[in-house]
Amino acid sequence: MKRSLFVVCFWLVLWLPLAAQENARPPIALIPEPVSWQAKPGSFRITSKTVIEVAARDAAHLGVARLLAQRLRVPTGYPVPVVKTKGNVGAIRLALNATPVARLGQEGYTLEVSPQQVLITANAPAGWFYAIQTFMQLLPPAAESVKKVTGTAWAVPAISVEDYPRFAWRGLMVDVSRHFFPKEVIKSYLDQMARYKLNTFHWHLTDNQGWRVEIKSLPKLTEVGAWRVPRTGYWKGFTAPEPGEAATDGGFYSQEDIKEIIAYAAERFVTIVPEVDVPGHSLALIASYPNLSCTQTPQQVLAGDPWNPKRTNVLCIGNDSTFTELEKVFTELAQLFPGEYLHMGGDEVTRTYWDKCAKCQKRIKAEGLKNSEELQTYFLKRMARIIESKGKKVMGWYEKLEGGLAPNMAVMSWKDMKGGIAASNLGHKVVMTPAFHTYLDFYQGDPFLENGPFTVTRLSSTYNFDPLPQEANPSNVLGGQGSLWTEQVAHERKLQFMTWPRGLSLAEVFWTPQAKRQWDAFVPRLEAHLPRLEAAHVNYATHFYEPIISAVKDSAGVMKVVLSSEIKGVDMYYTFDDSNPDKFYPKYQGKPLDVPKGAHHIRAISYRHGKPVGREINLPLTEVEKRVRK
Repeated sequence: MKRSLFVVCFWLVLWLPLAAQENARPPIALIPEPVSWQAKPGSFRITSKTVIEVAARDAAHLGVARLLAQRLRVPTGYPVPVVKTKGNVGAIRLALNATPVARLGQEGYTLEVSPQQVLITANAPAGWFYAIQTFMQLLPPAAESVKKVTGTAWAVPAISVEDYPRFAWRGLMVDVSRHFFPKEVIKSYLDQMARYKLNTFHWHLTDNQGWRVEIKSLPKLTEVGAWRVPRTGYWKGFTAPEPGEAATDGGFYSQEDIKEIIAYAAERFVTIVPEVDVPGHSLALIASYPNLSCTQTPQQVLAGDPWNPKRTNVLCIGNDSTFTELEKVFTELAQLFPGEYLHMGGDEVTRTYWDKCAKCQKRIKAEGLKNSEELQTYFLKRMARIIESKGKKVMGWYEKLEGGLAPNMAVMSWKDMKGGIAASNLGHKVVMTPAFHTYLDFYQGDPFLENGPFTVTRLSSTYNFDPLPQEANPSNVLGGQGSLWTEQVAHERKLQFMTWPRGLSLAEVFWTPQAKRQWDAFVPRLEAHLPRLEAAHVNYATHFYEPIISAVKDSAGVMKVVLSSEIKGVDMYYTFDDSNPDKFYPKYQGKPLDVPKGAHHIRAISYRHGKPVGREINLPLTEVEKRVRK
């Protein structure tokens, strides 16, 4: 009896710490939320003996396994070899399905983690890659570190996952014209988006403020169009070049740079869609070749916007040389970029130049067009034929035009979703990127504290976006994207800050079934990923924590202040006496606040789990009064 009791006690001593450790493991927090998953007992441990095993029949796809090995090798310091032998104990195994599973498609996968092994299966290598992203999220946040980490147990909770995307097009766009970003920044950005299963990088390569792609047949595009005078500050305040001032700010990607970036993206299953924005947004092109404009006058690339009649930023459509030169551009783009789409922009054309241009008016008459609006349709259709002749599909920004769009043109619906709905029902393929849900240049927090040139798109706005409205033809909606214009984004840290965490919410919007998406469930998972971004040295915003300050007026017309928050579970503290509030100040209880006599500011700060989060919001009451709810 005593011996039996001793054995029981012995095993309890061994088991209780293990059980406590198992119960203490952090909750599983995956972004995007998979189609289905189930937690299981135990965990798989990565050690110095762990190998990645690929079946010999799948050896052509060892590159995916090597990416995983590198991801693991950096933080753990373990060698993690990739092998083709079977039966390795404690292996991470990758296998392609001998008989494809239809519901998984080309990007779906299954992931089975047990204490003995990890098994990843998919129909295609892309599925392996996305399973790996899920697997990495099961590791501690330190797994995203850019250097070796010591003292961490590399345990992966046992789990069973089946997953596949909702949309084929899951994109982010970066504008490199307003500010140029070196190729290493672009590569890092591709890494960041691929880790959250985003698969399309829309590269806005040209605009008024800079031409960023080498076109060997038109060398002045990068000799002249890629450079402008340096300016720092607010976009709207940038001054024109001074006489004799050198254009030293800018840069461009050589064709070798672009090939390198394309290969880097392809390894991560990201397709790059290049955009050359014409016939508007073309000042950098016209500064390089003035004969392509209606005025044919010399121009300079500007730091800011060319809202000046003397700054010609629209191509001449009556001039056949315009199409000759553009064909050279798109010929080289088609040779460089292997993806199926070339994006030609086509938006926000100032047609007043065409109204005053004899050549454009002659074109209108010769083609039997009604007006300059139909001339824009003529341009789109002619350019579409050129692009299609290169073996590519044409894409552009949606514009509501009297003459319609080019017949086979795919469109990005950017002003709202109405254009995308209409286009989808007319047979056009559509990518939904409506500004008020997906424009990442819009500020994320209180407008009084931001320097955004436009308006606000909060984290919750991006998450509550559904790219497939009921009125649209679902067979023609490819998916959606977040679009980051860079007027106020001058460097990599700001580029990251404006993308994340809104990019995380869009990743879930584009991947996860609509029925599984819940904002309140997303927030704690998002919070679990912030340490991962920190470990990877990726900047991000925390504005979603901050108090949102507005006002109402009572029946006597007296203003009262209202505090609210994007998320539940935050405590907000405030003061009217211009001191900095903390958790020992008055706590907002959900009722409108009376404004003390003589007060001129309100300050408020959020706490979550007893800790301050986000910025302190400090507003003059004159600003709050502008926000009275009607």
